[in-house]
Amino acid sequence: MKIGIITNLQNIDKFVSTELAFANSERWMAATGGNTGNVAFVQGIKNIITAEKVGEVHWGDNPEAVNEYYDLLIICCANQIGAHVDLGSWADRLTAFNLPTLFIGLGAQSNSIGEHPDVPGGTIRLLELSKKLRTKPDVPNIITRGPFTTEVLEKLGVESLPYGCPSQFISTELNVGKKCLKHQETAQHFRVLTAAGNPWHASYTLEKTLVEIVNEHKGDYVLQHPVSLVQLALAEGEVIEDNQRERLEKIYGFMGSWETICDWFRSHGVLFADAQNWMLYSKRFTLAIGPRYHGVALPIQAGVPGKVIAIDSRTEELSDTTGIPFVRYKEIEKLSKEELVDWCKWSEEDANKYDLIRKNNAESYSEFLTNNLVSPSLNLTGLASQ
Repeated sequence: MKIGIITNLQNIDKFVSTELAFANSERWMAATGGNTGNVAFVQGIKNIITAEKVGEVHWGDNPEAVNEYYDLLIICCANQIGAHVDLGSWADRLTAFNLPTLFIGLGAQSNSIGEHPDVPGGTIRLLELSKKLRTKPDVPNIITRGPFTTEVLEKLGVESLPYGCPSQFISTELNVGKKCLKHQETAQHFRVLTAAGNPWHASYTLEKTLVEIVNEHKGDYVLQHPVSLVQLALAEGEVIEDNQRERLEKIYGFMGSWETICDWFRSHGVLFADAQNWMLYSKRFTLAIGPRYHGVALPIQAGVPGKVIAIDSRTEELSDTTGIPFVRYKEIEKLSKEELVDWCKWSEEDANKYDLIRKNNAESYSEFLTNNLVSPSLNLTGLASQ
């Protein structure tokens, strides 16, 4: 079988091999699809399938050529079910491609679990089309980020399966949870890696605590989005628009002057364009915490424990579905830096729960792929049979 994968990454291999070291923020965001966490998702997809040919398909590719060359498409989805995006253009292109299609990691965007979002007409049209793009009429072709999104889709008349993000299978090792706990218990130098949040979110007050943790525990501030934080890390503070600078000064002004803020980000702001280097770098730390799911999920795959500070339904749903410990930001907003760090340390229960859920999800993913005529990788079936 020849499988085409549709992602929002743009020539990422070329970017990593020839541009990364000197690229500006615009190129970084373009290459990673506007959020560096996307590289984890795509790596996960590639790790779980086996095929004669796995290639990249872009939305603008010639439909006849795509249809002739590939047998099936897999779309790397995100939190795209909600009022914030209309997927009508997807429906148009998939109609033109006219191939069986799997949708992996689709999520509903909402402020909280249980609050169903408004869904635009174009997205509803895509969901209706998805049923016609199944490999078999009675076999679901959508994996969601969790039960909440599956519930949202069910009310729209579309069946799906809540198995979480494929990035949980990047590591081929068994018992990753136990490895994380051992790493925490044997660390000689306690260091904390923080996954930076979003200065425009209501949880922005957490960023002060996260910065304090970086300073106290010889940490770093991993950036995924928005572009303004990437600009600071890449020494582009002078190009940040005035309204964004005002917001950043409000959030990070406790550091001092604008120049001090810029200097701090140049020293502690880090970002990655591939999952392997991200995981390797994470091994230098004892613990990972923050509001970004993949900023915690990738260190866990590398054997470093972490806890997600859930700021909305998507981060809570993903964490819960994949077994990553999480806490809602409203529960810990007033904690000191040391209280938050202690809160985020793993217990044996956390480790065992993570390993069990990961095994169960591997079984479910393997069954989903097999039912959709795609061969699961030996890595995935090995995790499922542990």
